[in-house]
Amino acid sequence: MTLDLVAAGYLGMMVLSVVQIYSQGRSIYPHDILFMIFYPVVAYGIFKMKRWAWSLIIGHIIFLVVGNIILAMKDGYFDNLLFVQFNLLLLFFLWFFLRTNVRSPFHNPALRWWERQHARFGATFQVTLRNESGNTIKVDGINVSKGGCFVKLANDQDIAHNERFEVELRYEDFEPFRTRGRAMWVAGASELNPKGAGIIFSRPDRANRLVLKEIMKEIESRWLKSAEGAPAL
Repeated sequence: MTLDLVAAGYLGMMVLSVVQIYSQGRSIYPHDILFMIFYPVVAYGIFKMKRWAWSLIIGHIIFLVVGNIILAMKDGYFDNLLFVQFNLLLLFFLWFFLRTNVRSPFHNPALRWWERQHARFGATFQVTLRNESGNTIKVDGINVSKGGCFVKLANDQDIAHNERFEVELRYEDFEPFRTRGRAMWVAGASELNPKGAGIIFSRPDRANRLVLKEIMKEIESRWLKSAEGAPAL
């Protein structure tokens, strides 16, 4: 699920909220108007991954859940189906945004760049990184784009944020891709991702751009074939 779709879904909840109020046949309270204003603001924050949006999302959802429960208990405004649907959606959004891997892009500008800049494709390849001190580490890459790659780090391997490298990427029988690079972001292991680092490529020369283009063409082609062969859900 991408954050773009989540932003659209959040706007969809605004429509469901209006339907809920209409089905209850109750008056519109001042706090209803306030929360309606919040929906497009929060959706914009989700789409743009603004740092302030994460806190506003959490607060908005908590107030909506609690407000719905109080309204149902106090005033008897209650439609079984809509009440359950709306609050389950709110609880799902709350759970979704409390997850570490969802929270991270809102608090890490480098990760926001990484997620939005280029289309990334999963692949297995080898990367050699030589830093400015001459130290070399060999790591496995797990996804790559035209602008960078993500590499796994072993427990005893560490990379500093913004550390610069000479990068050599080898994929199957293709010519090795060589360029300068920088650790745009470094992450510890999470429930969805291994310990690793996002390496941004720093303006490779024309010959290496052509090498990367051929590698990306092959990886993207395999990814598309794999997607086409996947069973329909």
